[in-house]
Amino acid sequence: MQYHKPVLLKESIELLSLKQGSIFVDATLGGGGHTEAILRNTQVKHIYAIDQDSDALSYAAERLKPYSEKITYIKANFEELRTQLALRKVKGIDGILFDLGVSSHQLDEGARGFSFEKDATLDMRMNQQSPITVKELLNTLSVEVMTKIFRDFGEEQAAYKIAQWIDKERQSKKIETTQDLSNIIEKNMRSNPVLVIKTKARIFQALRIYLNRELEVLQVGLDDALNIMNPHGRIVVISYHSLEDRIVKTTFAKAAKGCICPMTIPVCMCNQKARIKLISKKAIKPSDEEQKTNSRSRSAKLRAVEKY
Repeated sequence: MQYHKPVLLKESIELLSLKQGSIFVDATLGGGGHTEAILRNTQVKHIYAIDQDSDALSYAAERLKPYSEKITYIKANFEELRTQLALRKVKGIDGILFDLGVSSHQLDEGARGFSFEKDATLDMRMNQQSPITVKELLNTLSVEVMTKIFRDFGEEQAAYKIAQWIDKERQSKKIETTQDLSNIIEKNMRSNPVLVIKTKARIFQALRIYLNRELEVLQVGLDDALNIMNPHGRIVVISYHSLEDRIVKTTFAKAAKGCICPMTIPVCMCNQKARIKLISKKAIKPSDEEQKTNSRSRSAKLRAVEKY
């Protein structure tokens, strides 16, 4: 098992600005690359490392053995952030990192069914204990629901057509593998190979996001992070597509805004105060050098805020 180099590693650590004695949460542990760098470069008191993927937790625990006394591993989705920390009597934190989306390992591990480039059962569960896989979805959802999934989570213009193709195919046989789904798109598009690949990527992304409720749990996780962050604590988020980044940007912009009274009212009546300040008004992108050496970083955007 191997995990690739973490994206925007140097920038993440610098922006978290963790002081000696800090309590930190890695909300998306993965292979533990960000956490390892934080333990090497800062004097944190303790790290709560969260991931819903059993493989990731096992790998990271082995990798981070030298720091085991400073780490508490939590098998959960970060939508359970407040609950899991409360169970451990943690009332406030000084920093949190969200490195969103599917990990390189999950894409490379063919049997997980995340990639259209590797033939496997259509699984795509980030939590292997979840009862439903993409295979069940594609063989049971209506054309209307599939269309909405492809349009909302894949921003696919041909969403309705693709849903119809899938529905026609499943009338004669079950759709069970990544190759089955890829073949449906290929044989019906008969288009430029580059466009076919991009369509596959959008459809696989849409199904993964829907199955794992990625956008829904992101909103919950961000809201919880804002609520439990100590004064001067920082939130750093790395996203990989526009749907994620839009939620992060909107949530931070709202929390950074003060009075929302209409301009016609001379005195503030809402009493709303800004909760955070934006560390950078624009998203931070990987350097050209990182994009050359780490292909996963090409679409990455980092946003960071500090709690007042």
